[in-house]
Parts: sequence; C-alpha cells; structure tokens
Amino acid sequence: MTQFATVTGLVLVGTLSGCMTTRIVTGHDCDTAANDPNSTQLVTAYFWGLKQPTDLRPPCDPRFAHLNGVTVKTSFGNFLLSLVTVGVVTKQRVSWCCAPYTPPVDTLGLGPTVAPGVPLHVSVRP
Repeated sequence: MTQFATVTGLVLVGTLSGCMTTRIVTGHDCDTAANDPNSTQLVTAYFWGLKQPTDLRPPCDPRFAHLNGVTVKTSFGNFLLSLVTVGVVTKQRVSWCCAPYTPPVDTLGLGPTVAPGVPLHVSVRP
C-alpha cells in the first residue's frame, strides 16, 4: 500500500507541476509570427527570486511599441532543476506577442475642425 501511495504521489507531483503556463493577453491581434525564436527568451532567476533576470526588450515596431501578450512557461526539466536546487535556480521561457502598428485614423470629408457651437455650412459650387 505504501508503494502504491508513493508511486501515485510521484505521478501526481510530476503531472500537476511538470509544466506550468501563465499567459496574459491584452488583444488577440499579433504582429509576431507564431513560434518565432526571436520572440522567445529563456530567463533565469537565482536564490528564490532575490537575483532577478534582466529586463526583456522585445523588438516591437518602434512606432507603436506595445505588447498584446506575454506567455511564461515552465517545462518539466526546468521544474526538476528548480526542485533539485531547492529553488536556487529557476528557469522559465518567456514569449511575447507585439501589437501590430495601427496608424491614427483621421476623419474624411469634414475638412478642418470646427469649434463646438459653430453651425456647419455647406457650400455648393456651380
């Protein structure tokens, strides 16, 4: 009975904590190609997060420079590394999705802006 409980416990620990994914999405529109290696980076934190990894600088379009999504994954191998080192070394894979550039939209056909309260005039040319 104790062997069955031990094996069951190991399987549960391995399957439940083996791969963890955290995803934050602000918009589902993405300018970054799927599975692009340039949009993924492996980061390492040491000593239970006391030494944080360096900040990431995603190469998004500088005209807009917004992210639409960030995904942080912990694989089973990274979990085992963290387990063996008792949390001294923690590795995670960070993927990001850049927002597509959206140029500002102007109104068409209204001409220059009219102050509020001033009636609009329509002129007809022969």
